[in-house]
Amino acid sequence: MGQTGMRKELVIETSDRESEPDDLALLRGVAAGDEASFRLLFRRWAPRLGRFLRGAAGSREAGEDLLQETFLRILKAAPAFEQRGSVAGWFYRIASNLAYSHWRKERARPASADPEEKLALLAAPVSSDPARAREAGALRTSVSRALERMPANHRVVFLLKIDQGLTYERIAEIMQCPIGTAKSRFHFAVRRLRADLEDYAERGAADGGSDGVMR
Repeated sequence: MGQTGMRKELVIETSDRESEPDDLALLRGVAAGDEASFRLLFRRWAPRLGRFLRGAAGSREAGEDLLQETFLRILKAAPAFEQRGSVAGWFYRIASNLAYSHWRKERARPASADPEEKLALLAAPVSSDPARAREAGALRTSVSRALERMPANHRVVFLLKIDQGLTYERIAEIMQCPIGTAKSRFHFAVRRLRADLEDYAERGAADGGSDGVMR
């Protein structure tokens, strides 16, 4: 394909993206019962909300269930949406509230004997070296356990900031708290995670190496 053809395709693709309605227009379409609006909203938001909920729930299966419930609530509540904040903030608030409910139920259950499902949510090791793979696995375990021990509101703020890349202003909107509170919760979560990872490094060094690798 020549450069002219490539430029035409790029223009068409960019025009298609620019012609898509924004989130508010789609939500209004959902409120009016337009199935196409709901499908487009789902396609646009499911990847982001799904990633957040899988990390928040600590389980891929639970995260997918929460994602479905999130969109069911969006579908039911769309007619009542009031534009006091952003559509994105409203979506994350629904997802966060469902995550809180999930955590309350999980605390009432015995601890799972199989942590592998939780650990599978974190990125797989990029190295094929067995020693590096063991180190990455041990680190994933430490991070997963540290997140589970955090208070729910700190864990949500941490995931919204680190995993979703949201600003403190947007996080404060989602959490319905002052920006300063969102910042303090994030910094608390970072300190808690750092302390747990320092413990991990010290254990690794004590177990057989100055490099901190658990052997």
